[in-house]
Amino acid sequence: MKRWQFVLTTLVILFTPPFLITIAIQGLFWLLYRLFDSVSLPAWFGIEHFAVTVVGTHVLISTVLMGLLVRRRKRAERWQFIITAVAVPLAMPFLALWLLSALMRLLSPTSMPGWLLGIVAYPLLSEWLLSDMARYVTISLAALILTSAALVWLAVRERRRIWRRGRFYMLLVALASVLAFPLVMRYQPAVEAVPGVEMRIVEKPGLLEGVVKQCQVGAEVRGCAYEPLGWVYEHALLYRKWCGGFYTKEGWQPGSPGPPMLYDLKTGKIGASLTDRAPSYETCNPAVCVSPALAERTYFPPLHYLPGHFKDPVVSPDGRWVAFTARHVYGPENLLVISRE
Repeated sequence: MKRWQFVLTTLVILFTPPFLITIAIQGLFWLLYRLFDSVSLPAWFGIEHFAVTVVGTHVLISTVLMGLLVRRRKRAERWQFIITAVAVPLAMPFLALWLLSALMRLLSPTSMPGWLLGIVAYPLLSEWLLSDMARYVTISLAALILTSAALVWLAVRERRRIWRRGRFYMLLVALASVLAFPLVMRYQPAVEAVPGVEMRIVEKPGLLEGVVKQCQVGAEVRGCAYEPLGWVYEHALLYRKWCGGFYTKEGWQPGSPGPPMLYDLKTGKIGASLTDRAPSYETCNPAVCVSPALAERTYFPPLHYLPGHFKDPVVSPDGRWVAFTARHVYGPENLLVISRE
């Protein structure tokens, strides 16, 4: 086999399977729906199993095909290719989201041709896969360990010839995509304050939590709901989280409530509420006390934002602050505090 043929075959083995698997499973679901006029099997299978199946099948197919492709090479080189065939598929969800980001900058979803929507389905599925902290940490750690090990092994074996090896650049791109992912996928709340208005995010996500929450935005995962319980002092907000929510015929159910928590505006610290003082609970019209302080979103009239499950804004006793919830469309929500001065 000529060198260019080997390189092309390697690229096909490493990068095309997840797109083909995703399209094949979608086609299977469509066929079952047409034959049995039921969505019970896809609903039972679930998007979680769908995403994990694509990743697992990708690893399996790439490993087997790569092993067959390099079966006549030396043992050490053969194992290097096999490790690469495992590492790159694990990094593919991160690479796929880079692809999705580039496509969204060039095309709007309404202008995409049908065949391209089938390809975009895999990056969207990857976004859902990484919208859970446990899955995100597991996949990213596995990808980092394997790509780093393969790169070190390749560097030790090839030394100065490493720059001539195509798999060096593939592994480098895979490693960089995982490492740079938290720096690019930074979480942004659903609303933005106008100049001159101070806005605080209660339970502001950290670096990794922000990545997961940003993936939840694209995957339309609701997450936990926030309920403002009132103000204990002028600078202390009492609230609680409702987690484990689910959809029913009546709509979204927020799940089970957690313990009351206290957010201190002065320090930004959050802790369990130990006070017996009754909170001040004064609501206001969001069109009057919230919307004027937010950057206008013309596609969400008349408030220009989507309130969370608990919709009522709560004013601090001195009238200087307003606590309210805002969410992304079908996505996670935040508990926010804005100034009124």
